[in-house]
Amino acid sequence: MENEKNSYMYKKFHFDNVFWDVPKKYDSIILYQVGDVSCQSGYKCEEHKQICYEISYIESGKGYFYTNGKRYDVKQGNIFINLPGEMHKIEADKIDPFRYLYIGFIFNNDIGLEDEMNHIKKMMDNTSVVPLKEDRVKISQPFFSLLSEIKDINEYSHVMTKSYIYQIIILMYRNYFSNWEYEYEFQEDMGTAKSMIYNVINYIDNNLTRIVELKDISEALGYSYPYLSHTFSEETGLTLHGYYAQKRLQKAMEFLIEGKKSITQIAYALNFQSIHSFSRTFKKEIGVSPSEYQKLHEYNKNI
Repeated sequence: MENEKNSYMYKKFHFDNVFWDVPKKYDSIILYQVGDVSCQSGYKCEEHKQICYEISYIESGKGYFYTNGKRYDVKQGNIFINLPGEMHKIEADKIDPFRYLYIGFIFNNDIGLEDEMNHIKKMMDNTSVVPLKEDRVKISQPFFSLLSEIKDINEYSHVMTKSYIYQIIILMYRNYFSNWEYEYEFQEDMGTAKSMIYNVINYIDNNLTRIVELKDISEALGYSYPYLSHTFSEETGLTLHGYYAQKRLQKAMEFLIEGKKSITQIAYALNFQSIHSFSRTFKKEIGVSPSEYQKLHEYNKNI
């Protein structure tokens, strides 16, 4: 959260949108603040208690983010996360002061256990997570799209805004918490459980268009489905269904961006029961319909 009193004179510009009095609700996410600030030498955001989750992206320059007294050197291309209750402070570098984007939010208390955002919340609440990471998922794209949408409100802005917020949070999750997949790259001396997880990941990645139901995976690998599902969850922290659904949607987005298949062909290639089932699932998880996603990709590509 920005401290205007102490820092406004050291900003080149600050596009700040605050909703503290009337937070914006987007299903599982409640938005408090989103902004873009370009700093001058001497910029400081004084130490304050974090009241919401915050994701920051360093667009250019460098500086320092502090969490509970610990300093982190941040630079262009870094992502930084803060959790509610933490003590937070920001300083810009004196020679190459940064520009950064940020979003402050909380998770809706009404989200159910099966909601994908519930898993992301649990992972973010893990205080052992290092808050600083190098961006490898191009999180700046939905950040700028979100800021643009809020600045120029138009038809369906609520839908578009929700989509960009969800993209930022999900991309953050992938950047911080999807590395567990790399732990299961094949090694000769891996244990039985890790070996099984490697086989599951490898099978799903290479057979997305062949898997009709999850039991197909257990049958192909020679395990009982309950055992396979339980072990996968114990090892990775994700349900087998959740991982498969995530990979299937990723493949769907790849197909949509390629543009070589119709939406109907994509639905049946990935073994959805119908195009309506595919469209309903896609919109629920991504925030826009498959056709809208294609249009968004074309629009962003032409900007």
